[in-house]
Amino acid sequence: MTTTNHEELFRVAVKDLREGRRVVADRLPDVASATDNLDTRLAFHRLIAGSAEEMGVLAEMLGEPDGEPNLWAGGIMDDACRDVASTAAGPVRDIALIGAIRKFLAADIVSLETAIALAGHDDDRTGKALEQLRQAASDLDHHLREQLLGLAER
Repeated sequence: MTTTNHEELFRVAVKDLREGRRVVADRLPDVASATDNLDTRLAFHRLIAGSAEEMGVLAEMLGEPDGEPNLWAGGIMDDACRDVASTAAGPVRDIALIGAIRKFLAADIVSLETAIALAGHDDDRTGKALEQLRQAASDLDHHLREQLLGLAER
């Protein structure tokens, strides 16, 4: 199917966002368990819990349960899993994993901003819901940045 208008592209964007959260919910628990730092592990678990909840919000916007796999989120999680396998446990691994998850958050924020722009002013409730998701991702990214700086000082 060829996407030809804003409404169709909005649906593609929201499906992609929802499926990105599915990747996080399915794959981040293993990555989180490989972290050494408790604050980092807790932040990852907040992302997992938030992703599960946000999948429902996004699915409600779409009115359909499933979509295509999210390639960028899958690639980022592949990178995180590779970091687990190739980096010794401890602060260095935690820094690598924070970097991988911040890549996910950066891509997610950009994708949310695209969906917000496409939602326009047609449905204020949808735009507000997407903005809340964007703000939550931004807040977590800032928190993880602080974690990163703290771990790098040691």
